[in-house]
Amino acid sequence: MDAESLVQIERIVTTAIGGAEERLHKETETLAESLRHESGERMEALGASLRQEFGDKIEEVKRHSGVLYEDLGHRLDLIVEGHQGLQELIRNLDAKIEHEWLETRALIQLSYRQLQDRVENLEQRVLIIEKRLGFSA
Repeated sequence: MDAESLVQIERIVTTAIGGAEERLHKETETLAESLRHESGERMEALGASLRQEFGDKIEEVKRHSGVLYEDLGHRLDLIVEGHQGLQELIRNLDAKIEHEWLETRALIQLSYRQLQDRVENLEQRVLIIEKRLGFSA
């Protein structure tokens, strides 16, 4: 092989490699663009799906929170009613205890007066008996 043949083979190989490189570059660019476009569409669809799903979940949480809020309000109403009933019961018991205490005090005072009268009566009788027996001082 002579030098001219080698140069010609080199040109053919260089041209073939250059063409292959150019085709490979174009195919790579086309594939990359296709992937970008396809992944963009998929991401958009995924984003829309996620937005819809999150929106649905948020609405569900709102509904559930509303139900819980109503239940809590109802329970609070029951507690308030119970508290008011207990206050009324305490007032009634307090009035009853006050009344009974006043009655007990009046009975004790009456009993004390009666005992005092009996003691004074007995002291009078003792004095009379002592005078009769001559024990007077």
